Amino acid sequence: MYKPRMNVVHQVALYLLGAMILSACSISPLKNHQELVDQSLPNASVPKQFQAANSGGQDSLKIDDAWLKQFNDPELNALVTEALKNNPSIRVIAARRTQSEALINAAGGSQYPGINAIGNTGSKVGSSGTGLTGFYIGANWELDLWGRVRTSIAGAEQNSRAINADQDAARLSLIATVAKSVWLARSLQEQAQLAKENADAAQKIADLTQVRENIGASSINDVASAKINASQAQELALNASLARDQSLRAVETLVGRYPKAEPLKTTRLPALPKPIEPGLPADLLERRPDLISAEARVNSAFYLADEKRLARLPKISLTAGYGYINSDIFTLVNGASTSFGVGANVALPLFQGGAIEAQIAYQNAEAQAALANYGKVVLAAFNDVENALNGEATWRERSIQLQTQLQQQNQLMQSTESEFQIGRVDQRQIQQQRIKTNTTDISWRQGQVDALAQRVNLYLALGGSAD
Repeated sequence: MYKPRMNVVHQVALYLLGAMILSACSISPLKNHQELVDQSLPNASVPKQFQAANSGGQDSLKIDDAWLKQFNDPELNALVTEALKNNPSIRVIAARRTQSEALINAAGGSQYPGINAIGNTGSKVGSSGTGLTGFYIGANWELDLWGRVRTSIAGAEQNSRAINADQDAARLSLIATVAKSVWLARSLQEQAQLAKENADAAQKIADLTQVRENIGASSINDVASAKINASQAQELALNASLARDQSLRAVETLVGRYPKAEPLKTTRLPALPKPIEPGLPADLLERRPDLISAEARVNSAFYLADEKRLARLPKISLTAGYGYINSDIFTLVNGASTSFGVGANVALPLFQGGAIEAQIAYQNAEAQAALANYGKVVLAAFNDVENALNGEATWRERSIQLQTQLQQQNQLMQSTESEFQIGRVDQRQIQQQRIKTNTTDISWRQGQVDALAQRVNLYLALGGSAD
């Protein structure tokens, strides 16, 4: 009885149909933020809102991206732009992003057929001694029946996401470091000038005390004490000058310039923005690059664990090839021969000496470690935010107290100058009050820098873009 044979086209069509049906198997779903928090911190009670808050009864500011503009600092904005263009770290970031794209492309190549070609040619005494001339072009396509290839691609995508998040964190850190460094350098420029004024004032007091000792109005001990104070003030001025130059060089290095310690265009510090409104939702942390990175690494680890488990299943591949062969030595049937064929290969790991099971166990442990690390990052993030909220409120209050001290000290300085005009005090009291006023001014300026730095820390803790 005659049975019709399926031609090559029908065979290929059946292979493809089977592949499409079996490829509908889905890969493991992603774990979202809440699932990861519940699994990584099963014993921690995570609130819906952050507990710490700024002082009430004040105008508040909504949390938003592009926080750099809230400081209204044109010179800082220009320096940040320069740093994002010239700092060597930016080239590192660009290279890492290229790496992340390459990882996806490398993993994605497995979902397409692989095509290879080989050839040989030579005379009767050619390289192979056979006199064979021919070539073969073959294609091989692994059918992703169980989702192993798709799982590998999904893992690579998550790994790429983690790398990109790490680079986002590095970029934000660079911007924040530039901002803090610029404000510190401005403050240290002023502090160095005030320290020099203090040294000059202390020297004047020492000189006046020496004159008084010459006329018998002061003792030798008074002179020695005044000279010690003058020497200590001079030492502080030298240290302040060194700190100023180092801070200026730090800014220049960050923006990609040669560190020459050139003064900044202005020493003015921006006003501290309004407090952040209370009751911030805890899910703001989902914007943090380090949490995004940790989440992606957990998912990548679980995808890789799935990929190792799927390695125990059969690998089925479709093959197709076309070849040509001819020989100067052997007589082939009908001369040169050409052929075309299709087929299927099945590879099933029967015994690997426990290698696959060991890889599965290793990757499962890696996934659990990534999950535990996610919990560690989450707790650190909550700690960062609570500390930043509390720290800003404290530094804001401290700035107010320092400003009050400075105002009172300025009034005391004016009062002392008035008393000097009517002869109630001498130049020593004037110089002593000048030193106290300058010292209070230094503390107030440092308090401003600390308060501004705390606001930047809060923005970094909450995540979001700087520009």
